[in-house]
Amino acid sequence: MRGIRRISIKKGRFFYSTETCSARFPPNLEHLKQSTNLKHLHFVNLTNYEDGSKIQNYIIDQHITFKLLNKNSRAISSLLYPTVLTFEFNSVYTGGKRERDSKKATKIPIIDNITTLGVPYIQTDRGGQVTYHGPGQLVAYFIWDLKLWKNLTSKCFVNFIEKCSMNTISETGVNNVFKTENTGVWIFEPETKREEKISSIGLNIKRNVTSHGLSINLKPDLKYLNNPEFVMCGLNGYNQTSIEKELGNKYPIDLNVDKLGDILCDSLKTRMNNYMMNMPNENVYKLNVEKKTINLQQYSLDNELFKSIDDFIHV
Repeated sequence: MRGIRRISIKKGRFFYSTETCSARFPPNLEHLKQSTNLKHLHFVNLTNYEDGSKIQNYIIDQHITFKLLNKNSRAISSLLYPTVLTFEFNSVYTGGKRERDSKKATKIPIIDNITTLGVPYIQTDRGGQVTYHGPGQLVAYFIWDLKLWKNLTSKCFVNFIEKCSMNTISETGVNNVFKTENTGVWIFEPETKREEKISSIGLNIKRNVTSHGLSINLKPDLKYLNNPEFVMCGLNGYNQTSIEKELGNKYPIDLNVDKLGDILCDSLKTRMNNYMMNMPNENVYKLNVEKKTINLQQYSLDNELFKSIDDFIHV
């Protein structure tokens, strides 16, 4: 719990402050000064997890290639904007590095052959343990080069997207959104003293380029998230909830994964602008969101799709 300030709410209960990173993040490169774009790629319709991973890995490779070529000043024209990918996946269980490392000898072969709910399992390189993705859930991948900003450490970035997730959920009308010592976002119901998770976070960072990100439960089938066969995120004794469940009959009929992704990106923009503003002896910085919607049913995972992505994410 180092770095997380514990705040007592009432006798016997504690919430945890999210104010763990107070640094400001001025841009490092001239291309990012005064104005830049956060590129939001939203993929409509249900997407296979493997396809989402291929798209994410392609963009990561573009970032890594740029960093390797960066000693050549001519390569600066290929700078990539920070990018957010938003998906609604077909049902899948994914395991993080902690799951792979702690259960390599016994649990993984069992998970690989799961047939109880007819949902496949895929091992990933993100942090954390087992989680579920599926219809009714927003998944957002953040592909950002942290070195484009000063002081933006991996710890600060996790704290940043955690706060943005909390803001996004609160914007839908859900109350009692809070943070514990465990990464992610939780809901607390004072009358029932119920604590349930509503957003999970798991990242990977390579050469200071982030990948993977967060999921927010909008209106998924909770039987997959509260499956007794798995301990979601390695947390025994806790269930997951959703925005739909928390709002009940107050759930807006026009709220879908696409719109929730827009709310998230707006929160990212607002919070990052707050971090970047009012730097001593610096200009005022402003981040803007530019969105592109892609229907993978109109593409194969080939050069045509990747060229469309390239044209969008490069400066």
